[in-house]
Amino acid sequence: MKWPFVVAIALFSLMCSSAEIKSSEEVLADKVLTASRSNDSTQLSEKDYEQITAYLSEGRAYWIGLYPVLTRSPFLGQTSFQEGLNIAMAYALPANPAKVLMFLNEENVNAICGVPFIEPARDEVLLYVAKSTAALSKLNSGGYWKERCMTVLNAAVTHLNNTMQPE
Repeated sequence: MKWPFVVAIALFSLMCSSAEIKSSEEVLADKVLTASRSNDSTQLSEKDYEQITAYLSEGRAYWIGLYPVLTRSPFLGQTSFQEGLNIAMAYALPANPAKVLMFLNEENVNAICGVPFIEPARDEVLLYVAKSTAALSKLNSGGYWKERCMTVLNAAVTHLNNTMQPE
């Protein structure tokens, strides 16, 4: 008679405790927000920065929404991370163009929409531009930044055609 009661209590305890378990993504988000509030990023590891960049590159809306936070102190001291932020936002462009457009400004539009990849192959650039342009074209909103980004993308293709030979 005691055995079913013990099992029931154990299951109830497990359910209560599992409700408090956070995913690794949620834990990382908490670390980023804590670092931002306290202006101290020492709790973030190199692996954390790599994961943040990966989430951004995938076009995850939550992480794209943190872009302005990640471009300020205390994250400015992470040079390689800062250099990779706009590249990650560029990768996010075809996956989540509406969210990326929200954070474009005159200081970053060329970096994000201008194909900022390190030594890309010609075909890779053309495919990226085609996907990004298609994603932007599907948007009913975006206004100035949509058009500005498409202009920068087209300029990147023109530059590519003038400087890189077909493979």
